[in-house]
Amino acid sequence: MKNKISFLIALSFCTICFAKNKSLDEAISNISKDISVKCESREIIAILDFKTASSDMSEYITSSLVSQISENSDLRIVTRQHMDKVEKELRFQSSGLVSDETALMVGERLGAHEIVFGSIEELENKYYLRLKVLNVEKASYTLFKSYEFNRSAKTEQLLGHAAKIYKTSLGAIAEANKNSIAHISPAVGISFDYTFFRRLSFGIKALVSYDAFEKENSVYAIEPLGFVRWYAVSPTGEPAAGLFVEGQVGPEMIMVNEKIHIALSAGLTLGFRITVQSFYFEPTLRGGYPYLVGAGLGAGFRF
Repeated sequence: MKNKISFLIALSFCTICFAKNKSLDEAISNISKDISVKCESREIIAILDFKTASSDMSEYITSSLVSQISENSDLRIVTRQHMDKVEKELRFQSSGLVSDETALMVGERLGAHEIVFGSIEELENKYYLRLKVLNVEKASYTLFKSYEFNRSAKTEQLLGHAAKIYKTSLGAIAEANKNSIAHISPAVGISFDYTFFRRLSFGIKALVSYDAFEKENSVYAIEPLGFVRWYAVSPTGEPAAGLFVEGQVGPEMIMVNEKIHIALSAGLTLGFRITVQSFYFEPTLRGGYPYLVGAGLGAGFRF
């Protein structure tokens, strides 16, 4: 019972930690709130394209900002339909050369009070949305701020990062488990799994453990197991990576002094798969029956 409680606490802690990661949509929502607060009621604002690695991402940010600001404030927004008369100036923007001077020129031509523009930068495996809100009349910043957000499947798709998807994994396992109350047993094994969906994998594994600390008896255990694995959180947005929960079941053959006993083995595993191109590493913690608890490390290849 204590092992199950500890497992649930660990799972809840990991879930809470990763839930703090900010998404692109949360960053855009915070931007729209800040713009609504900083700009005066009924002001006209022009939202220019953001400088990003792809037109899809730029379009997504712009359209999301227009939608949220329109719904949550009384600001008047200049849309793309109003920008034909400043096509020449906007060419600078699409080429990534937009400057404060260009933004002011565009704002004056559009009759806008505030100009919203910015860019996305990538640093240390995270993204930063650099926002500028420029007051046309004062030629000064109403808002100059950075918003951090994490990688996700959505950001990578919008940015056109077509990452290679590894569906099959083959690796080795090293573990220490408690097959009895009295002793800790070292174990080794192999594992194979296949990812059918981005977050769901099925596989098989086999573990062989030896009760090396048992003095009076010779105790071996062989566990051929089938498992289903669900990836709960992937910080990088990569399929079949990150925090996972795994259910496993299969027969356990226990050989005590050359006498074989067979029992049903079942349990849950909490782990975290770390990926480096075609390699993976995953620390795990499992609990179940008839073994009590086990902690291990898996490593192998993805293809």
